Amino acid sequence: MLTDQLAAPAQRIARRPHLVFEWFAVALLLALALILRLLLIRAPWPITNSDEANMGLVALHVAYQGDHPIFFYGLPYMGPVEGYVAAPLFRLLGPSLFTLRLALLPFVCGFLLSSYGLTRLLYGRVFALACLLLFTFGSGDVLFLQLRAVGEYPEMLMFAPLILLLTTWLALSFRPQQVQGRSWGRVLVYCVLGLSIGLALWIDFLIGPFVLAALLLLALFCWRELWGRAGLGLLLGMMVGAEPLLYYNLTAPFSQNSLAVLLSIHHGGADQLAAHHLTWLHQLSGAFFIALPWATGYQPRCPLDALPPWGLPTPALWPCVLAQMGWGVGYMLLALLAAAFSLRRLHRLQMGRFIPQLIRRPGQLTVTPARPMPPEEERREAVRQCAQLAMLASVGLTLFLYAIAPVAAVSPETTFRYLTCALVALPVLLWPLWQRAARALGQLRPPKQQLAFRGAGVRQTAVSTATALASAFLLLLVAATFVLGTVRTFAAIPAAQADYQRRLTLIRELERIGATRVYSEYWTCNWLVFLSQERIICSVLDAELRPGFNRYGPYRSIVDRSPAPAYVFPVAAGLLDATTGRQQASFFQQHVLSSPEARNAYRLYQFVGYLVYQPRALTSPPSSP
Repeated sequence: MLTDQLAAPAQRIARRPHLVFEWFAVALLLALALILRLLLIRAPWPITNSDEANMGLVALHVAYQGDHPIFFYGLPYMGPVEGYVAAPLFRLLGPSLFTLRLALLPFVCGFLLSSYGLTRLLYGRVFALACLLLFTFGSGDVLFLQLRAVGEYPEMLMFAPLILLLTTWLALSFRPQQVQGRSWGRVLVYCVLGLSIGLALWIDFLIGPFVLAALLLLALFCWRELWGRAGLGLLLGMMVGAEPLLYYNLTAPFSQNSLAVLLSIHHGGADQLAAHHLTWLHQLSGAFFIALPWATGYQPRCPLDALPPWGLPTPALWPCVLAQMGWGVGYMLLALLAAAFSLRRLHRLQMGRFIPQLIRRPGQLTVTPARPMPPEEERREAVRQCAQLAMLASVGLTLFLYAIAPVAAVSPETTFRYLTCALVALPVLLWPLWQRAARALGQLRPPKQQLAFRGAGVRQTAVSTATALASAFLLLLVAATFVLGTVRTFAAIPAAQADYQRRLTLIRELERIGATRVYSEYWTCNWLVFLSQERIICSVLDAELRPGFNRYGPYRSIVDRSPAPAYVFPVAAGLLDATTGRQQASFFQQHVLSSPEARNAYRLYQFVGYLVYQPRALTSPPSSP
């Protein structure tokens, strides 16, 4: 006993250098990840749009007008947490696109740390550091979802691993032999878990499968605590985090509650599905061969019409198509392999002894263990395997719900973002490859150690070596894809800078000619308002110049009351919605400028790919540049 007491401090001292190295490595990788992303948003990359500008307007109104919206402007769902985080930064640094995106870095940091913590709990320090290094980089699509402030996606990337991390820690640290729930430290963790769940549900229901899996994991291993103050803390935290969502559902009409909105979104695109004669094959292909690869880091993209059943690739595109489809198939195969390993491990652990009596059927036969209580390490291993299955089940349910939705066939090239949480399961998928790759390194051993293996079958050794080398190759392939994706992203910075300067030039020209109240199409209006900090107010029109979708309603009345509103139409090739802009310009010329008097009533300007029609009567001549 005395020897054990003396040895314990020595063991802690021996572990201290490893902890110092670990946290130094974590801090270094975290700093590298944040620096890379800081350089991108400073560029600025990615190219902004009106949805991101809408979040900027939320932050602007929260910071300077005292507005407190429950949801993203124009939507009956999606909590605008990014806008609330950006608001104090606007007061501190001033409103800008860079400041808005700066508010995303805490979520990126939370994603990296939560993923690292969960991976460390499940697999250990070395593999967790390797995964953290992998997530430091990313493809253009992965970085795009992390660095464009359109709401929900950076938050979902953070909350998905965070919820499973807290749940797994609670299950691992639970002691069935002791009375639990009395430790205020554990109650606090339950409160934080509940708060995370509530906030995530308010932000978006995409987190739903992860919440369900986490609650099931708690019910399996910590059900006794859930009946006490710990369960009360969990419920209280959920109510506090989801308070805006609860308030809305208590005050909104039944037809507009969150469940109705969720079902409407899920079935959105059904008309287009029928109109374009798209089938379930398009849905499966869109889900597994387009959305899943893009959401989990594959690059470069292949054209949509080169993928079956939309079309057939040309000989030059076959390598791209096969690689992209192979990424999706490989993801699913690795997920099935990881699930099979976990189920086999649980079967060997005789999982029946860890399931609480509460959920067994009366008279159900269970395996009687040789000892009255399983060893603690066996229980912890069961928790780890169930946590892996919870992660895989969450991603599987998310993918299933996406695959049966019409958007998987109608617009997979844009709705792939709904699968952003599939990225957090990569450590679970790569772990079997990592284990087998370690065997390849184990082959590099001194000859004396290799003598012990001469008795083994040559065929078995060859198969094992080939499997290990193939696993190492796949790991290097994934890592190279992420790194090259980051390199390609930085190569796209000049195009993003040119686009940003074009937008600023248009704003300067509009202000120079006095066109501060304008009509335009959706993808132009919001960024005009945000980047000009509301010096220019824009109202949305559709292709036939009828009132369109204004996310912030007051802008329409402001422009409608203006005595001389201008019309701004994007017409140049390469602009986001030039098709609608050209339709608007054509309709304006045919129906508004139908007579010589009407044509003389407007000045026509052409600025950086935009046609600007401004009334002459109430407009002073433009100042010289």
